[in-house]
This record gives sequence, C-alpha cells and structure tokens, in this order.
Amino acid sequence: MSWWRVTVTSEQAIVIGTGATRAFHTPSLGYIPGSTLRGALAAAWRIRYGDPDSVFRETFDHSVRFGPLLAVTGDVASQSVLRRKYAPGDGEYVDCAFEDAGDAVGEHLKGDVIWGDKNALKVVTTTAIDPEKRTALDGNLFSREAHRRRQTYHGLIHGDENLVGRLAELESASIGGRRSVMGRARIRIEPTPPPELPASGDVVLRTLSPTIRLNDAGAPTLEWKGMKTFEGFEVVDAWGGRLAGEGISGWHMASGTPKPGDIAIAPGAVVKLREPDRDKVLELLERGLGTRRAEGFGWLEQVTKPWRPPGGKPGEEQTGEVATPDLDAMLGWPLEDRRAVAGWLQELREGDDTKTLEGRRAWLNLTEGRRAAARRVIRDTPQAQRNVWASRLREGRN
Repeated sequence: MSWWRVTVTSEQAIVIGTGATRAFHTPSLGYIPGSTLRGALAAAWRIRYGDPDSVFRETFDHSVRFGPLLAVTGDVASQSVLRRKYAPGDGEYVDCAFEDAGDAVGEHLKGDVIWGDKNALKVVTTTAIDPEKRTALDGNLFSREAHRRRQTYHGLIHGDENLVGRLAELESASIGGRRSVMGRARIRIEPTPPPELPASGDVVLRTLSPTIRLNDAGAPTLEWKGMKTFEGFEVVDAWGGRLAGEGISGWHMASGTPKPGDIAIAPGAVVKLREPDRDKVLELLERGLGTRRAEGFGWLEQVTKPWRPPGGKPGEEQTGEVATPDLDAMLGWPLEDRRAVAGWLQELREGDDTKTLEGRRAWLNLTEGRRAAARRVIRDTPQAQRNVWASRLREGRN
C-alpha cells in the first residue's frame, strides 16, 4: 500500500450540496468529501476504460481509501482550539493540544471549514421558465452555493500502487452536482512519501472529515476520547464528539439512489497521544477511524503545530508569481529532493524554522547547500504561495 497526493484545479464552479435546502437555497460544503472524489474518479474511469470490471470494483469498493480535498485557502478548524473572548488578534486562538489556555474564557471551535478568502464561495441563482409566456414561473426561483472556479484543492489517496497507478492516468473529471454545466476540473495524482512522525515525544492527530462510529451494540455513537481504536495508546487528552451537521449523506451514481444518512462526529476532532509506538500510529493513519472509510470518513492526519486561521486569496494562490532564485533552482533538483521540499512547504508555515525537520532522513540526504536553500524557502515563501510552489516543485522544470 502506498500514499498518493491528489491536486484538483477547478475549471468551472463546483457545487457540493449538503442536502439541506431551506427557503429554496442549497448551501455547499466547504470541502470536497472523499466520497465525492471517489464518485468523480469512478465516472472518469468508466469514460476512459469502459464498463466496470473486477479491477474497478477492487479500486472503488475495497482496496483504496479516498481522502477529503481542501482548498488551498481553507482549513478544518481543530476542535482543540479555544477562541478566547477577550483577546482579539494573535492571542485570540489557543490550541490546547499544544498551548496552555490557563484561565482563558471562550468557546472551542466546531470543526467547520475556515476560509482565508471570504469570496471563495458564490451564490448561483436560477429560475424555471414558463414555455408559453417565456417568463419566470412563480415560486420557481432557486439558489445554490458554489465554489468559485480556478481554485486548487489538495488531498490524499491511500491504496494499492497498481490500482491507484491507473487512477493517476486520469487527467480530468467532473466533480459535484450539476455536472452538465459545473464541476469540470483538472486532476493530478502522484506518489508521495508516507507521513513522517517525530522520532520521539507526543503525537497529535486530528480528523479532516466526519467520523462514523458504532458502539458494541452496533448503534451510532459520538464518543471520541474513549474510542476502542485508541486502546493500546495513552491518551493525554482529546477534543471532539460534536455532531456533524452536514457531509454525511450523498448520492450513489451507480444505483441512482441516495446514500444513507449516518450520525457522525464532526471533523476537526483531535487526540493527543503520549509517546506512542510510531508503527501503530502509521497503521492508524493508513486505516482511518470508524466505518465507510473508503469514502473518506474518519480520515486522520498528524498535526505538528498549533492551529491558526488560514490566509491568502485564490488569485494569489493560482498565479505563483512570487519566485526566488532558490525556488527556481530547486526546479532542477532530483525528484526525491523536490518532493521532500514540497511536502515541507505545505507542512510548515511562513516564518517557521526547520528544527523539526533536521533529524529526518530526507533532510539528512540533502547536501549542506540544499539544506540552506530549503531553510530560506520554508521560512520566506509567502503563505498564499506555498501550495502552488509545492505543486510546481513536484512537477519540476518542464
């Protein structure tokens, strides 16, 4: 089994409906669920390879997990974060998984997707037309929320190399609802190294998607800290257990029927493990939590720093015009070195130092000159440029 990075760039607006239409308005999810990605790739597969066969079923029903996709200007709010009531600015957020909140008064974040750009979503309004009068029909004005076009999304797939390798041959797909007029996107799927855990110390994990859990009686539960999955680990603390209000149901394209709605724990649930066995943590990241994991539910990631709200605008993210001599030179580095720096650009934030990287094998494999260049790039690349430069580094110089 191997890890693969997915990069999606939308050419049309994308609609990810929540199924919760009110007053003729349908809101959109702030991310692309793994189930939506899986459905889009399955449809693209059938166009390219023909009718489903045993390889298709093995890919989409058994051996491959499809993670959620987040826009480069968005992030899931960790539920370990306390938003302080009387401390605006830099001190407004305290991530209790890394920082001491003391006697701060406030409310924990709820796992919503937070956007760095408030204009990333738009509202599309349509109406039905009376065929005889050629005017709008009364009571038929509808609106829906949509992701604006020309945005980039990133996520991960985990599965058999031979199966995902065929997916990597796909170059485009239609994502979300109203596919006849919306949802066209370019897709790139490429191998990526597995998550690198620190050699020692505590490990913090969080979910990027809703988690569907069943108790011993087979009934849905919102219990988070006491999950059986965490047995064998020493749990320092955990933050989660909120009910996910959206992103659980959906539509099964093959059967033409709605998917069942499940009770699930909201994304952004966080657990802190005390000096866990690294191999067991990697197994947990590969397996995920709960049920319906192939659809992206219960998707876990390692967190290495306190959560802060994302910044940047889609336009800045797409242009990638802020180049430096270091970044330009890196485009000619060997693929393995470029992939390493690309991963670090997305892992760390603007202004960060590289102390957390300096014991890693990929860092030690760099020459001293390349380490110096990597330090400058990781520290100085603007936040709004980091994901687009990570993508360019993985592609190399064309």
